[in-house]
Amino acid sequence: MVVKCSNSGEYDMRREDKVVEGKPPRHMKKHKVNRMWVVRQLCLKKFGAKRPTAIQINEVILEWGLNRYIGGKKRSKEEMTNNIQKAYAFLS
Repeated sequence: MVVKCSNSGEYDMRREDKVVEGKPPRHMKKHKVNRMWVVRQLCLKKFGAKRPTAIQINEVILEWGLNRYIGGKKRSKEEMTNNIQKAYAFLS
């Protein structure tokens, strides 16, 4: 299929969707993951709750170490990143 673009002419839209060794599939590309999205997905997996309660959310946060403060002090970015990576790897 050839699509005419108003700015720069023609684009060839023929593209084969093949999984090439060494490259992740389209749905697994890198993207930003925030802490609360990971918490919600973990709740969905653990409890099957589409709208988790505060108790369920808190349980998952404590289980995976995704809390922002410990003992009144803010956690370092590296600690948070490592715990989010572990939780995200569990989801994948």
